[in-house]
Amino acid sequence: MKKIVLSSWARKEHFEFYQDFADPNFNITTNLNTDSLYIKASQADLSFTYCYLYCLSRAIQQCEFMRYRIVDNGPVEAEKVTISSTFLREDKTFRFITLSESDNVHEFIRQSEKNKEVGLSQPLLGEMFLSNCDSVEQVYVSILPWFQFSSFKHARHSEDNLGIPKIIFGKLNEDKNSLPVSIEVHHGLVDGYHLSLFLDELQRQIIALCDYLEREKNF
Repeated sequence: MKKIVLSSWARKEHFEFYQDFADPNFNITTNLNTDSLYIKASQADLSFTYCYLYCLSRAIQQCEFMRYRIVDNGPVEAEKVTISSTFLREDKTFRFITLSESDNVHEFIRQSEKNKEVGLSQPLLGEMFLSNCDSVEQVYVSILPWFQFSSFKHARHSEDNLGIPKIIFGKLNEDKNSLPVSIEVHHGLVDGYHLSLFLDELQRQIIALCDYLEREKNF
């Protein structure tokens, strides 16, 4: 965890301005172009969901502003963050699953599947959740594959002021290769400009994974 020197930080005024807000977060909802990822993942017998979550993890590591957090009322940069994502059990209740940190998509899926198997067998506030719930070195993700959406509102604690991004994915539009995505961030840490850069990076990671899976198929 790297402390950001507030006195010399370009966002000093913005950070201090939004710190006193009752709700300092803002949310954008847009449609993500998934290129040919759904087809490439299907051809490789890989989960489309895990594939775009892998791309998400790669994009977050490339964009340091998506790893800015607030600790002891000051800004910090986490060197690495993990994805904490919701997954459904057979009884249709969800659990929070901590995903892999691997830089290889196959290893990412293998390890994430193991974590998912363990996490789904635990209570909602089980060991996996409790061991990570106080960490700022994560990103919260939810998946709503049943419908598309154009806006989203989160449930939140009144003292939720850690700057952890919340990202929601919806149902894929297969005709347009389009995936709804909602991103909520702390305005003291991130502006709309930063989210445009992040979405561009996420797009690049999707295209890169499509190219990788195509090369694997032809190898």
